[in-house]
Amino acid sequence: MQSPAFPHSESAGEIKAPSAAHWALAVVALATIARIGLAAVLPVGVDEAYSIGIARQFSLSYFDHPPLHLWLVGGWAKLWGSEDLLLLRLPFIALGALSSWLIYALGARLFGPVAALWSTLLFNLAPVFGLAHGALIFPDGPLIAAALATALVVAQIVLAPGEGRRLGLWALAGLLAGLALLSKYHGVLLVLGILLFLVTTREGRRWLLTPGPWLAAGIAVACFVPVLVWNGQHDWASFAFQAGRGRVGGGGDVRLFGPIESLLSQAVYLLPWIAVPLGWFLVSGLVSGPNNARRWLLVCLALLPILIFTGLTLTGRGLPHWQMPGWLFAIPLLGEALAHAGRITRRIAVAVAVITALGLAALATVVTMQARWGSFDAQTLQLFGGSDPTDALLSWEAVRPELLKRGLPADDRTFIGTFNWVRAGELNALFGKQLPVLCLCGDARHFDYLNPPEAYAGWNAILIGMPGHIDDDAALREKFAALAPQEDISLSKAGRVAVPLRMRLASGFRP
Repeated sequence: MQSPAFPHSESAGEIKAPSAAHWALAVVALATIARIGLAAVLPVGVDEAYSIGIARQFSLSYFDHPPLHLWLVGGWAKLWGSEDLLLLRLPFIALGALSSWLIYALGARLFGPVAALWSTLLFNLAPVFGLAHGALIFPDGPLIAAALATALVVAQIVLAPGEGRRLGLWALAGLLAGLALLSKYHGVLLVLGILLFLVTTREGRRWLLTPGPWLAAGIAVACFVPVLVWNGQHDWASFAFQAGRGRVGGGGDVRLFGPIESLLSQAVYLLPWIAVPLGWFLVSGLVSGPNNARRWLLVCLALLPILIFTGLTLTGRGLPHWQMPGWLFAIPLLGEALAHAGRITRRIAVAVAVITALGLAALATVVTMQARWGSFDAQTLQLFGGSDPTDALLSWEAVRPELLKRGLPADDRTFIGTFNWVRAGELNALFGKQLPVLCLCGDARHFDYLNPPEAYAGWNAILIGMPGHIDDDAALREKFAALAPQEDISLSKAGRVAVPLRMRLASGFRP
Protein backbone atom coordinates (compact mmCIF):
# COMPACT_ATOMS: atom_id res chain seq x y z
CA MET A 1 0.00 0.00 0.00
CA GLN A 2 1.39 3.38 -1.02
CA SER A 3 1.05 6.09 1.58
CA PRO A 4 -0.66 9.37 0.71
CA ALA A 5 2.07 11.92 0.12
CA PHE A 6 2.43 15.13 2.10
CA PRO A 7 2.35 18.09 -0.27
CA HIS A 8 5.49 20.13 -0.72
CA SER A 9 6.26 23.57 -2.06
CA GLU A 10 8.39 26.54 -1.22
CA SER A 11 5.46 28.34 0.38
CA ALA A 12 6.52 27.51 3.92
CA GLY A 13 9.35 30.00 3.64
CA GLU A 14 7.11 32.92 2.73
CA ILE A 15 6.30 33.70 6.38
CA LYS A 16 9.19 34.24 8.73
CA ALA A 17 9.20 32.86 12.27
CA PRO A 18 8.59 36.19 14.10
CA SER A 19 5.68 37.00 11.78
CA ALA A 20 4.14 33.55 12.27
CA ALA A 21 4.46 33.87 16.02
CA HIS A 22 2.77 37.29 15.93
CA TRP A 23 -0.09 35.94 13.84
CA ALA A 24 -0.44 32.99 16.21
CA LEU A 25 -0.60 35.34 19.20
CA ALA A 26 -3.31 37.31 17.39
CA VAL A 27 -5.30 34.10 16.84
CA VAL A 28 -4.89 33.16 20.50
CA ALA A 29 -5.97 36.63 21.64
CA LEU A 30 -9.05 36.76 19.37
CA ALA A 31 -10.07 33.22 20.33
CA THR A 32 -9.67 34.04 24.03
CA ILE A 33 -11.81 37.17 23.72
CA ALA A 34 -14.47 35.11 21.94
CA ARG A 35 -14.36 32.47 24.68
CA ILE A 36 -14.76 35.10 27.39
CA GLY A 37 -17.77 36.51 25.57
CA LEU A 38 -19.30 33.07 25.22
CA ALA A 39 -18.58 32.17 28.84
CA ALA A 40 -20.20 35.39 30.02
CA VAL A 41 -23.58 34.60 28.47
CA LEU A 42 -23.80 30.82 28.03
CA PRO A 43 -25.86 29.20 30.81
CA VAL A 44 -24.29 26.57 33.01
CA GLY A 45 -24.15 23.10 31.49
CA VAL A 46 -25.06 19.82 33.16
CA ASP A 47 -21.47 18.69 33.72
CA GLU A 48 -20.44 22.16 34.84
CA ALA A 49 -23.20 22.35 37.46
CA TYR A 50 -22.26 18.90 38.74
CA SER A 51 -18.58 19.87 38.93
CA ILE A 52 -19.22 23.18 40.72
CA GLY A 53 -21.32 21.45 43.37
CA ILE A 54 -19.11 18.50 44.22
CA ALA A 55 -15.93 20.61 44.06
CA ARG A 56 -17.02 22.38 47.24
CA GLN A 57 -15.86 19.34 49.17
CA PHE A 58 -12.13 18.61 48.83
CA SER A 59 -11.33 15.00 48.09
CA LEU A 60 -8.19 13.17 47.04
CA SER A 61 -10.12 12.10 43.96
CA TYR A 62 -13.71 11.82 42.76
CA PHE A 63 -16.02 9.17 41.41
CA ASP A 64 -16.21 10.32 37.80
CA HIS A 65 -12.72 11.66 37.14
CA PRO A 66 -9.35 12.36 38.72
CA PRO A 67 -9.41 15.52 40.78
CA LEU A 68 -7.42 18.27 39.04
CA HIS A 69 -10.27 20.22 37.42
CA LEU A 70 -12.35 19.91 40.60
CA TRP A 71 -9.45 21.08 42.75
CA LEU A 72 -9.14 24.02 40.37
CA VAL A 73 -12.84 24.91 40.57
CA GLY A 74 -13.10 24.45 44.33
CA GLY A 75 -9.89 26.31 45.10
CA TRP A 76 -10.72 29.18 42.74
CA ALA A 77 -14.20 29.57 44.25
CA LYS A 78 -12.78 29.64 47.78
CA LEU A 79 -10.05 32.11 46.78
CA TRP A 80 -12.58 34.64 45.50
CA GLY A 81 -15.42 33.71 47.84
CA SER A 82 -17.77 33.46 44.88
CA GLU A 83 -19.32 30.90 42.54
CA ASP A 84 -20.05 33.36 39.76
CA LEU A 85 -20.11 31.24 36.61
CA LEU A 86 -17.86 33.46 34.49
CA LEU A 87 -15.37 33.68 37.35
CA LEU A 88 -15.22 29.89 37.65
CA ARG A 89 -14.80 29.51 33.89
CA LEU A 90 -11.85 31.93 33.72
CA PRO A 91 -9.15 29.37 34.69
CA PHE A 92 -10.40 27.07 31.94
CA ILE A 93 -10.36 29.92 29.43
CA ALA A 94 -6.77 30.60 30.50
CA LEU A 95 -5.95 26.92 29.95
CA GLY A 96 -7.54 27.17 26.49
CA ALA A 97 -5.26 30.10 25.66
CA LEU A 98 -2.26 28.20 27.04
CA SER A 99 -3.13 25.14 24.96
CA SER A 100 -3.44 27.32 21.86
CA TRP A 101 0.10 28.54 22.39
CA LEU A 102 1.44 25.11 23.32
CA ILE A 103 0.17 23.61 20.07
CA TYR A 104 1.96 26.44 18.28
CA ALA A 105 5.16 25.66 20.18
CA LEU A 106 4.82 21.94 19.43
CA GLY A 107 4.17 22.58 15.73
CA ALA A 108 7.13 24.96 15.54
CA ARG A 109 9.42 22.44 17.24
CA LEU A 110 8.38 19.66 14.84
CA PHE A 111 7.67 21.36 11.51
CA GLY A 112 8.47 25.07 11.67
CA PRO A 113 6.60 28.31 12.40
CA VAL A 114 4.17 28.26 9.45
CA ALA A 115 2.96 24.75 10.27
CA ALA A 116 2.66 25.91 13.89
CA LEU A 117 0.51 28.87 12.87
CA TRP A 118 -1.85 26.60 10.93
CA SER A 119 -1.96 24.23 13.91
CA THR A 120 -3.01 27.06 16.21
CA LEU A 121 -5.72 28.15 13.78
CA LEU A 122 -7.06 24.59 13.37
CA PHE A 123 -7.10 24.01 17.12
CA ASN A 124 -9.23 27.09 17.69
CA LEU A 125 -11.57 26.41 14.78
CA ALA A 126 -12.43 22.86 15.85
CA PRO A 127 -15.48 23.45 18.10
CA VAL A 128 -14.59 20.71 20.58
CA PHE A 129 -11.26 22.41 21.35
CA GLY A 130 -11.92 26.03 20.50
CA LEU A 131 -15.30 26.33 22.23
CA ALA A 132 -16.05 23.49 24.64
CA HIS A 133 -12.72 22.30 26.02
CA GLY A 134 -11.17 25.74 25.78
CA ALA A 135 -13.79 27.64 27.77
CA LEU A 136 -16.05 25.44 29.89
CA ILE A 137 -15.58 23.61 33.19
CA PHE A 138 -14.51 20.20 31.89
CA PRO A 139 -11.61 17.94 32.87
CA ASP A 140 -10.46 18.11 29.24
CA GLY A 141 -9.10 21.65 29.62
CA PRO A 142 -6.33 20.70 32.07
CA LEU A 143 -5.77 17.40 30.22
CA ILE A 144 -5.16 19.07 26.85
CA ALA A 145 -2.77 21.66 28.28
CA ALA A 146 -0.81 19.04 30.23
CA ALA A 147 -0.71 16.62 27.27
CA LEU A 148 0.57 19.26 24.84
CA ALA A 149 3.18 20.43 27.34
CA THR A 150 4.32 16.84 27.90
CA ALA A 151 4.62 16.22 24.16
CA LEU A 152 6.58 19.44 23.72
CA VAL A 153 9.14 18.50 26.37
CA VAL A 154 9.46 14.92 25.06
CA ALA A 155 9.99 16.28 21.54
CA GLN A 156 12.70 18.56 22.88
CA ILE A 157 14.46 15.58 24.43
CA VAL A 158 14.17 12.85 21.81
CA LEU A 159 14.14 14.79 18.53
CA ALA A 160 17.01 17.24 19.10
CA PRO A 161 20.39 15.51 18.78
CA GLY A 162 22.83 16.68 21.39
CA GLU A 163 20.18 18.75 23.19
CA GLY A 164 18.04 18.15 26.23
CA ARG A 165 19.94 15.13 27.46
CA ARG A 166 19.42 16.08 31.06
CA LEU A 167 17.47 14.29 33.71
CA GLY A 168 15.81 17.58 34.53
CA LEU A 169 13.83 17.60 31.29
CA TRP A 170 12.73 14.02 31.80
CA ALA A 171 11.63 14.97 35.32
CA LEU A 172 9.64 17.88 33.89
CA ALA A 173 8.03 15.56 31.33
CA GLY A 174 7.07 13.20 34.16
CA LEU A 175 5.54 16.02 36.18
CA LEU A 176 3.50 17.23 33.20
CA ALA A 177 2.37 13.69 32.40
CA GLY A 178 1.39 13.38 36.06
CA LEU A 179 -0.80 16.47 35.69
CA ALA A 180 -2.42 14.83 32.66
CA LEU A 181 -3.10 11.73 34.78
CA LEU A 182 -4.60 13.94 37.50
CA SER A 183 -6.85 15.56 34.89
CA LYS A 184 -8.45 12.55 33.23
CA TYR A 185 -7.77 8.84 32.88
CA HIS A 186 -6.83 9.52 29.24
CA GLY A 187 -3.47 10.51 30.70
CA VAL A 188 -2.62 6.80 30.80
CA LEU A 189 -2.90 6.68 27.00
CA LEU A 190 -0.60 9.70 26.72
CA VAL A 191 2.07 7.84 28.69
CA LEU A 192 1.53 4.67 26.65
CA GLY A 193 1.78 6.71 23.44
CA ILE A 194 5.17 8.04 24.50
CA LEU A 195 6.25 4.50 25.38
CA LEU A 196 5.04 3.30 21.96
CA PHE A 197 7.22 5.93 20.30
CA LEU A 198 10.27 4.99 22.35
CA VAL A 199 9.85 1.27 21.68
CA THR A 200 9.34 1.65 17.92
CA THR A 201 12.23 4.02 17.14
CA ARG A 202 15.94 3.28 17.30
CA GLU A 203 16.78 6.45 19.21
CA GLY A 204 13.86 5.83 21.54
CA ARG A 205 15.08 2.36 22.43
CA ARG A 206 18.43 3.90 23.36
CA TRP A 207 16.63 6.26 25.68
CA LEU A 208 14.94 3.33 27.40
CA LEU A 209 18.40 2.17 28.47
CA THR A 210 18.95 5.44 30.37
CA PRO A 211 17.43 6.58 33.68
CA GLY A 212 15.48 9.50 32.14
CA PRO A 213 12.26 7.83 30.95
CA TRP A 214 12.03 5.74 34.11
CA LEU A 215 12.47 8.82 36.28
CA ALA A 216 9.67 10.48 34.32
CA ALA A 217 7.44 7.43 34.76
CA GLY A 218 8.13 7.38 38.49
CA ILE A 219 7.23 11.04 38.89
CA ALA A 220 4.03 10.59 36.85
CA VAL A 221 2.96 7.66 39.02
CA ALA A 222 3.74 9.65 42.17
CA CYS A 223 1.43 12.43 40.95
CA PHE A 224 -1.29 9.82 40.46
CA VAL A 225 -1.06 8.53 44.04
CA PRO A 226 -4.05 10.58 45.34
CA VAL A 227 -6.27 8.87 42.77
CA LEU A 228 -4.96 5.45 43.76
CA VAL A 229 -5.43 6.16 47.47
CA TRP A 230 -9.02 7.40 47.02
CA ASN A 231 -9.95 4.43 44.87
CA GLY A 232 -8.31 2.03 47.32
CA GLN A 233 -10.44 3.52 50.09
CA HIS A 234 -13.65 3.25 48.02
CA ASP A 235 -13.50 -0.23 46.50
CA TRP A 236 -11.89 1.06 43.25
CA ALA A 237 -15.25 2.62 42.40
CA SER A 238 -13.96 5.15 39.86
CA PHE A 239 -11.90 2.58 37.96
CA ALA A 240 -14.86 0.19 37.83
CA PHE A 241 -17.20 2.93 36.64
CA GLN A 242 -14.91 4.09 33.84
CA ALA A 243 -14.09 0.53 32.78
CA GLY A 244 -17.79 -0.17 32.28
CA ARG A 245 -18.68 2.97 30.34
CA GLY A 246 -17.59 1.66 26.96
CA ARG A 247 -20.23 -1.07 27.15
CA VAL A 248 -23.09 1.33 27.86
CA GLY A 249 -25.95 1.03 25.39
CA GLY A 250 -24.58 -1.92 23.48
CA GLY A 251 -26.02 -4.80 25.46
CA GLY A 252 -22.94 -6.86 24.64
CA ASP A 253 -24.05 -7.38 21.01
CA VAL A 254 -21.65 -6.64 18.16
CA ARG A 255 -22.52 -3.39 16.40
CA LEU A 256 -20.80 -3.59 13.01
CA PHE A 257 -21.70 -0.02 12.13
CA GLY A 258 -20.81 1.30 15.57
CA PRO A 259 -17.33 2.54 14.60
CA ILE A 260 -18.73 4.26 11.51
CA GLU A 261 -21.37 6.04 13.60
CA SER A 262 -18.68 6.99 16.08
CA LEU A 263 -16.36 8.40 13.40
CA LEU A 264 -19.20 10.46 11.97
CA SER A 265 -19.94 11.85 15.45
CA GLN A 266 -16.27 12.64 15.95
CA ALA A 267 -16.28 14.49 12.62
CA VAL A 268 -19.16 16.66 13.87
CA TYR A 269 -17.17 17.55 17.00
CA LEU A 270 -14.17 18.54 14.86
CA LEU A 271 -16.12 19.79 11.80
CA PRO A 272 -16.05 17.44 8.80
CA TRP A 273 -13.82 19.67 6.66
CA ILE A 274 -11.23 19.55 9.44
CA ALA A 275 -11.78 15.93 10.47
CA VAL A 276 -11.36 14.38 7.00
CA PRO A 277 -7.91 15.88 6.27
CA LEU A 278 -6.87 15.17 9.87
CA GLY A 279 -7.68 11.51 9.29
CA TRP A 280 -5.94 11.51 5.89
CA PHE A 281 -2.63 12.80 7.19
CA LEU A 282 -2.82 10.68 10.34
CA VAL A 283 -3.16 7.58 8.13
CA SER A 284 -0.32 8.90 5.99
CA GLY A 285 1.94 9.20 8.99
CA LEU A 286 0.94 5.75 10.21
CA VAL A 287 1.65 4.11 6.85
CA SER A 288 4.98 5.93 6.53
CA GLY A 289 6.08 4.45 9.84
CA PRO A 290 8.87 5.55 12.17
CA ASN A 291 11.25 6.77 9.45
CA ASN A 292 10.06 10.33 10.00
CA ALA A 293 10.39 10.53 13.78
CA ARG A 294 8.63 13.89 14.06
CA ARG A 295 5.47 12.70 12.40
CA TRP A 296 5.74 9.34 14.10
CA LEU A 297 5.73 10.93 17.55
CA LEU A 298 2.39 12.56 16.78
CA VAL A 299 1.01 9.35 15.30
CA CYS A 300 1.93 7.41 18.44
CA LEU A 301 0.29 10.01 20.67
CA ALA A 302 -2.85 10.18 18.51
CA LEU A 303 -3.40 6.53 17.72
CA LEU A 304 -4.35 4.89 21.02
CA PRO A 305 -7.29 7.11 22.08
CA ILE A 306 -8.78 7.03 18.58
CA LEU A 307 -8.41 3.28 18.02
CA ILE A 308 -9.37 2.16 21.51
CA PHE A 309 -12.46 4.31 22.02
CA THR A 310 -13.68 3.92 18.45
CA GLY A 311 -13.12 0.16 18.73
CA LEU A 312 -15.23 0.05 21.88
CA THR A 313 -18.24 1.15 19.85
CA LEU A 314 -18.35 -2.34 18.34
CA THR A 315 -20.11 -3.43 21.55
CA GLY A 316 -21.19 -0.12 23.10
CA ARG A 317 -22.04 3.41 22.10
CA GLY A 318 -19.39 5.50 23.80
CA LEU A 319 -19.14 9.26 23.54
CA PRO A 320 -17.47 11.15 20.68
CA HIS A 321 -15.31 13.35 22.89
CA TRP A 322 -13.43 10.34 24.26
CA GLN A 323 -11.31 10.23 21.08
CA MET A 324 -10.51 13.96 21.06
CA PRO A 325 -7.21 13.75 23.00
CA GLY A 326 -6.00 11.60 20.11
CA TRP A 327 -7.21 13.92 17.34
CA LEU A 328 -5.46 16.75 19.17
CA PHE A 329 -2.08 15.34 18.09
CA ALA A 330 -3.18 14.94 14.47
CA ILE A 331 -3.59 18.71 14.17
CA PRO A 332 0.13 19.51 13.67
CA LEU A 333 0.24 16.88 10.89
CA LEU A 334 -2.40 18.82 8.98
CA GLY A 335 -0.62 22.04 9.94
CA GLU A 336 2.54 20.75 8.25
CA ALA A 337 0.60 19.80 5.12
CA LEU A 338 -0.98 23.26 4.85
CA ALA A 339 2.39 24.95 5.42
CA HIS A 340 3.76 23.17 2.33
CA ALA A 341 0.62 23.40 0.22
CA GLY A 342 0.40 25.33 -3.02
CA ARG A 343 -0.78 28.92 -3.18
CA ILE A 344 -4.30 28.07 -4.36
CA THR A 345 -4.77 25.43 -1.66
CA ARG A 346 -3.62 27.86 1.00
CA ARG A 347 -5.96 30.59 -0.24
CA ILE A 348 -8.88 28.17 -0.16
CA ALA A 349 -7.88 27.09 3.35
CA VAL A 350 -7.76 30.72 4.53
CA ALA A 351 -11.20 31.38 3.05
CA VAL A 352 -12.62 28.25 4.69
CA ALA A 353 -11.07 29.28 8.02
CA VAL A 354 -12.66 32.74 7.88
CA ILE A 355 -16.07 31.35 6.92
CA THR A 356 -15.80 28.71 9.67
CA ALA A 357 -14.92 31.30 12.30
CA LEU A 358 -17.85 33.49 11.31
CA GLY A 359 -20.17 30.50 11.19
CA LEU A 360 -19.13 29.32 14.65
CA ALA A 361 -19.62 32.81 16.06
CA ALA A 362 -23.12 32.94 14.55
CA LEU A 363 -23.96 29.44 15.79
CA ALA A 364 -22.74 30.19 19.32
CA THR A 365 -24.84 33.37 19.34
CA VAL A 366 -27.98 31.58 18.20
CA VAL A 367 -27.51 28.69 20.68
CA THR A 368 -26.92 31.07 23.57
CA MET A 369 -29.94 33.25 22.73
CA GLN A 370 -32.14 30.19 22.40
CA ALA A 371 -30.82 28.62 25.60
CA ARG A 372 -31.34 31.75 27.69
CA TRP A 373 -34.43 33.38 26.22
CA GLY A 374 -35.95 31.04 23.61
CA SER A 375 -35.33 33.67 20.93
CA PHE A 376 -35.68 31.14 18.12
CA ASP A 377 -38.12 28.79 19.79
CA ALA A 378 -40.47 28.10 16.88
CA GLN A 379 -37.60 27.44 14.47
CA THR A 380 -35.77 25.22 16.95
CA LEU A 381 -38.82 23.11 17.75
CA GLN A 382 -39.53 22.68 14.05
CA LEU A 383 -35.92 21.74 13.28
CA PHE A 384 -35.69 19.14 16.07
CA GLY A 385 -39.15 17.63 15.77
CA GLY A 386 -40.78 19.35 18.73
CA SER A 387 -37.83 19.20 21.16
CA ASP A 388 -35.20 21.79 22.03
CA PRO A 389 -31.66 20.55 22.83
CA THR A 390 -30.84 23.85 24.52
CA ASP A 391 -33.40 23.13 27.25
CA ALA A 392 -30.57 21.22 28.94
CA LEU A 393 -28.88 24.61 29.46
CA LEU A 394 -31.94 26.30 31.00
CA SER A 395 -31.19 27.92 34.35
CA TRP A 396 -32.79 26.29 37.38
CA GLU A 397 -32.71 29.55 39.31
CA ALA A 398 -36.53 29.71 39.11
CA VAL A 399 -36.72 26.82 41.59
CA ARG A 400 -35.32 29.00 44.36
CA PRO A 401 -38.34 31.37 44.71
CA GLU A 402 -40.66 28.36 44.59
CA LEU A 403 -39.09 27.12 47.83
CA LEU A 404 -38.93 30.57 49.41
CA LYS A 405 -42.61 31.34 48.91
CA ARG A 406 -43.46 28.03 50.62
CA GLY A 407 -41.16 28.81 53.55
CA LEU A 408 -38.85 25.92 52.77
CA PRO A 409 -36.81 24.46 54.28
CA ALA A 410 -38.92 24.45 57.44
CA ASP A 411 -36.16 23.14 59.73
CA ASP A 412 -32.45 22.36 59.78
CA ARG A 413 -33.01 18.61 59.37
CA THR A 414 -34.20 18.84 55.77
CA PHE A 415 -32.43 17.81 52.60
CA ILE A 416 -33.26 18.09 48.91
CA GLY A 417 -33.75 14.74 47.24
CA THR A 418 -33.90 13.95 43.54
CA PHE A 419 -33.75 10.88 41.35
CA ASN A 420 -31.08 11.42 38.73
CA TRP A 421 -27.45 12.56 39.03
CA VAL A 422 -28.01 15.22 36.34
CA ARG A 423 -30.84 16.80 38.35
CA ALA A 424 -28.84 16.38 41.51
CA GLY A 425 -26.00 18.31 39.90
CA GLU A 426 -28.29 21.21 38.97
CA LEU A 427 -29.89 21.32 42.41
CA ASN A 428 -26.59 20.94 44.25
CA ALA A 429 -25.05 23.84 42.34
CA LEU A 430 -28.09 25.93 43.29
CA PHE A 431 -28.75 24.88 46.89
CA GLY A 432 -25.81 22.75 48.01
CA LYS A 433 -24.18 25.47 50.10
CA GLN A 434 -27.37 25.76 52.20
CA LEU A 435 -28.91 22.27 52.08
CA PRO A 436 -27.60 18.75 51.54
CA VAL A 437 -28.61 17.34 48.15
CA LEU A 438 -29.07 13.57 47.87
CA CYS A 439 -29.46 11.55 44.70
CA LEU A 440 -31.94 8.78 45.52
CA CYS A 441 -31.03 6.59 42.59
CA GLY A 442 -28.82 3.71 41.58
CA ASP A 443 -26.38 5.90 39.61
CA ALA A 444 -25.65 8.66 42.11
CA ARG A 445 -22.08 9.33 40.90
CA HIS A 446 -20.11 11.26 43.54
CA PHE A 447 -23.22 12.15 45.55
CA ASP A 448 -22.92 8.85 47.43
CA TYR A 449 -19.64 10.20 48.86
CA LEU A 450 -20.54 13.88 49.07
CA ASN A 451 -23.72 13.24 51.08
CA PRO A 452 -23.96 9.57 52.10
CA PRO A 453 -27.71 8.76 52.47
CA GLU A 454 -27.21 6.83 55.71
CA ALA A 455 -26.14 10.07 57.40
CA TYR A 456 -29.65 11.53 56.92
CA ALA A 457 -31.82 8.80 58.42
CA GLY A 458 -35.00 10.29 59.90
CA TRP A 459 -34.62 13.63 58.09
CA ASN A 460 -37.31 15.45 56.14
CA ALA A 461 -36.95 15.91 52.38
CA ILE A 462 -37.91 18.34 49.68
CA LEU A 463 -38.27 15.98 46.73
CA ILE A 464 -37.79 17.56 43.31
CA GLY A 465 -37.88 15.53 40.13
CA MET A 466 -39.37 14.73 36.77
CA PRO A 467 -42.80 13.15 36.40
CA GLY A 468 -42.40 9.38 36.51
CA HIS A 469 -40.02 9.42 39.47
CA ILE A 470 -41.64 11.68 42.00
CA ASP A 471 -45.12 10.18 41.47
CA ASP A 472 -44.01 6.60 42.19
CA ASP A 473 -45.70 6.38 45.58
CA ALA A 474 -44.91 2.70 46.07
CA ALA A 475 -41.17 3.25 45.70
CA LEU A 476 -41.16 6.43 47.77
CA ARG A 477 -43.10 4.91 50.66
CA GLU A 478 -40.28 2.43 51.08
CA LYS A 479 -37.93 5.36 51.71
CA PHE A 480 -40.15 7.77 53.67
CA ALA A 481 -42.63 7.51 56.51
CA ALA A 482 -44.99 10.15 55.05
CA LEU A 483 -45.54 11.86 51.71
CA ALA A 484 -47.32 15.10 50.80
CA PRO A 485 -49.12 15.70 47.47
CA GLN A 486 -47.18 16.78 44.40
CA GLU A 487 -46.85 20.43 43.33
CA ASP A 488 -45.93 21.67 39.86
CA ILE A 489 -42.77 23.81 39.70
CA SER A 490 -41.93 23.31 36.01
CA LEU A 491 -39.34 25.52 34.32
CA SER A 492 -40.61 27.55 31.37
CA LYS A 493 -39.03 29.20 28.35
CA ALA A 494 -40.71 31.31 25.68
CA GLY A 495 -44.12 30.56 27.20
CA ARG A 496 -43.84 26.76 27.14
CA VAL A 497 -42.84 24.17 29.71
CA ALA A 498 -39.20 23.38 28.96
CA VAL A 499 -38.37 21.19 31.97
CA PRO A 500 -41.38 19.56 33.67
CA LEU A 501 -40.67 19.43 37.40
CA ARG A 502 -42.67 18.29 40.39
CA MET A 503 -42.03 18.89 44.08
CA ARG A 504 -43.38 17.10 47.12
CA LEU A 505 -42.48 17.07 50.79
CA ALA A 506 -41.58 13.88 52.63
CA SER A 507 -40.61 13.01 56.18
CA GLY A 508 -38.94 10.19 58.06
CA PHE A 509 -36.24 9.23 55.53
CA ARG A 510 -35.29 5.56 55.57
CA PRO A 511 -32.01 5.10 53.61
